[in-house]
Amino acid sequence: MSDFWELLRKREQQFFGFEKSGFRHGARFIAVSSIAEQYYCEYKLENEFALGEIPSEAKSAGTVLHDELMPTERISREQFADLIARKEPSMAVLDVWGESGGLSVVGTPDHIVWSEGRPIWLVELKTTKGDPAPLWEDQENQVRIYGLLLERMGFDCSQMQLAVVRLKSGELDDQHKKEWVVQISGALLEGKTKWLELRYPGRMKVHILKHEPEKAEKAIASKAGYWLGEREPKSSTSVGKCRACEYSSICPKSLSAPPRPSGEMTG
Repeated sequence: MSDFWELLRKREQQFFGFEKSGFRHGARFIAVSSIAEQYYCEYKLENEFALGEIPSEAKSAGTVLHDELMPTERISREQFADLIARKEPSMAVLDVWGESGGLSVVGTPDHIVWSEGRPIWLVELKTTKGDPAPLWEDQENQVRIYGLLLERMGFDCSQMQLAVVRLKSGELDDQHKKEWVVQISGALLEGKTKWLELRYPGRMKVHILKHEPEKAEKAIASKAGYWLGEREPKSSTSVGKCRACEYSSICPKSLSAPPRPSGEMTG
């Protein structure tokens, strides 16, 4: 193992060994996905911590599809280092971590393409029942924060680009599912994402972003006050988001509460 990997191991031990107190909900570390969810609605996040996660058919189906499209197997740190050191692009993921905005942030990206020890593509997969064309703020910030943490760990991210692939649920057959991760990686490396979108018209959209760490830092900083206890959660102002939220019937800030029974008096 090189000096880089040995130093990274020591820094990782220090990061996870230091218990920083004072985060909301007693959290030791803040998940990247939780910060992303704040951009959807902080009261949804509050409800998850208070009431636990509520399973849904759409959520379960999305998890199953995600695992089918991006299967993984665990390898040793030595095997990982050898794999990504190759000049020929290789595919491997690792947990990312780092400090930003006064928070200890952790997460696991969906997919990373490497060459000569450098990440060249960091990819997030998002499934949807609706139109895959829009890129939502929470999805953009999630992939940006993963990129920031990868850089904070000491990897050379100067050649890295980010991609959010939005895929309409139920649009791939079993054969295409098996080929998907290689297919999307090849399209990114060869600059053929438009061709891939034409192959799946209206069913897939690839959003490519420049790696800009300062944008990720701002995304974290704007939400850090919630975790540091400096402010209370903020609710979404979107009726559509409330309607889609699994906590809408019990959330005190819901904008889509069921109608009151006829004759009920209000103050």
